[in-house]
Amino acid sequence: MSTSRPTPDFDKIRADFPRARTAAYFDNASSHPLSSQSANVLRRYADWLEHDVGEPWWPAWAKDRDEAQHLFAQLINADRTEVAFARSTVEAESNVLNGMGEHLAGGNIVTNDLAYGSILSNYKMRELDGLEVRIVRHRDWQIDLDDMATAIDENTRLVSVALVSNVNGLVADVRALSELAHAKGALLYADIMQAAGGVPIDVREMGIDIAACSTFKWLMGVKGYGFLYVRADLQGTIVKPSQHGGGISLNYEPWRAPDPEKPDITFGSSQGPAQYEISYPSYEGALCAQESLRYILDLGVDNIRDHARQLTDRLHDELPRLGYQGITPRDNGSPILSFITPDPAAAMDRLRAAGVHVAMRFGNKMRISPSVFNNQDDVTRLLETLS
Repeated sequence: MSTSRPTPDFDKIRADFPRARTAAYFDNASSHPLSSQSANVLRRYADWLEHDVGEPWWPAWAKDRDEAQHLFAQLINADRTEVAFARSTVEAESNVLNGMGEHLAGGNIVTNDLAYGSILSNYKMRELDGLEVRIVRHRDWQIDLDDMATAIDENTRLVSVALVSNVNGLVADVRALSELAHAKGALLYADIMQAAGGVPIDVREMGIDIAACSTFKWLMGVKGYGFLYVRADLQGTIVKPSQHGGGISLNYEPWRAPDPEKPDITFGSSQGPAQYEISYPSYEGALCAQESLRYILDLGVDNIRDHARQLTDRLHDELPRLGYQGITPRDNGSPILSFITPDPAAAMDRLRAAGVHVAMRFGNKMRISPSVFNNQDDVTRLLETLS
């Protein structure tokens, strides 16, 4: 959720990220470097594992894990009871789809081709099992609402969209897509992997019913840990748990002196968001998320976005003059932008030699994704290298 904060000193923030001293790093949409603060948290946990690990370990770290989920709920304006930990965005969405089997049966899912490729592959594999999937094609690298409206009908069960596209950073009009979905009785799932931490998110205002993300991009964390949001009234009803954990009690010898008033075997399932959690989370991931979420909320997502826009606005203006055609809208709100590159191999060779890190995707699409530690000197270095 967006909360106004005083404008931070981004020169001081740059000092929190040692990666900024070794490169002009513009590939945060692939993997965000850790801050020194988050790295120190990981060192503290590693030191505990090395020197102090042992019982009782659960009370030592459970509070930190829980706070990370509270902080994430605050970030997206959800309730803590709507947030579970997840291991990755793709796995979380796959588990959601598994748990929605009854709801999806006989219906269709509508998505678009600016969604993450692994997600689209997931849907196409399910299509082999009989689920109807409608992938709407982009128009000039944007999502056309009329095309989406045509694809969504009374038989649509789920509309799935990336809030921010990994392809070109497009910020989807999720509020409008949610209204289209809800008008037909469908739910709206948002992949917020490229959004959380980089653009303001309000799941209530945007009409998002279900969402997931990992933490190693704009949440400035590590791989193997993320979050799943499921609206409270959907939990255990529309979105059922697709995996089962929990405990068991054996009421017979030699396990214990049996209680004749109880059955031989008793077991129970978790309730609330815990029903989507299996075993333990990555505590390295949870601790890092706790630290990075504090950092992000202290800076303010609006401030993070505004800082990135100063850099992306300049790139929007100057790269086309050098022969790089943009495929990201000029007034877009995310820290990701992409350009068609005339000679991808040569461009990447020059950038690497100059210590400038970007991503080249889909053959000739150069993706540039600045973050809080980047500055105008980094942009100048990139532009001079490409010119």
